[in-house]
Amino acid sequence: MVSILKRLVILKTLLLFSFAHLMAQSFYDVTRIDEKIQLDGLVNEHIWSTITPLPLTMYTPVFQGELTEKSEIRVAYDDRFIYTSAVFYDSNPKGIQGNSLVRDVDKGGDFFNILLDTYNDNENFVTTTPTGNRVDAEITNDAEGDFRALFNQDWNAYWDTKVIVHDWGWTAESRIPFSSLKFENEMGEVTFGFIAHRLIGRKNERQIFPAIPPNWEMGEWKPSQAQKIRFTGIHQRKPLYVM
Repeated sequence: MVSILKRLVILKTLLLFSFAHLMAQSFYDVTRIDEKIQLDGLVNEHIWSTITPLPLTMYTPVFQGELTEKSEIRVAYDDRFIYTSAVFYDSNPKGIQGNSLVRDVDKGGDFFNILLDTYNDNENFVTTTPTGNRVDAEITNDAEGDFRALFNQDWNAYWDTKVIVHDWGWTAESRIPFSSLKFENEMGEVTFGFIAHRLIGRKNERQIFPAIPPNWEMGEWKPSQAQKIRFTGIHQRKPLYVM
């Protein structure tokens, strides 16, 4: 009897994991917008209120635990840019940690991160902090191996972000040009892998989308576990840089 119950528990666990994996691989259609986004960090454009925030899951310290702070992350795009907005409430705003103003220097604390797996081997992420700092890098080997060797911070893309700290939390808006990314257009559709997460530094609380299980040392950075997001009507652009 015990053996049968044990097998049923194992079977249930495998079915739940398979269902979660299939959900993670299903497409999430990003909202296409016509309204102009004023990149000021306020997240007060009407269009943001029409977009449903991403469903976030606690990653650490307890996977699928109850989130202690409310977070709203939204994604949109137009012909030229991917836009993200973040509204991060904090019950102790004096505890918000922003520890660097230097690009690509991460000294810990709070952050808002998105990962874009746009072209198989281009596994890039961009991060901003409450100080408006920009950190961007490439991830190699699906985030497996030595931590220091996995992140190539020589990759610096053209993108913008604005951040504002309030007396109730902090907000951020980011704008990434499609011209800064490599991707394939298949039958008018473009698909990226996508991960978004918030870190509340003082609590080591990571809130993540999609609900990646903590089965790896750095699962929150693994492109292979990313949510598939879909765009239509965008095209590869070749930027002109003036030095």
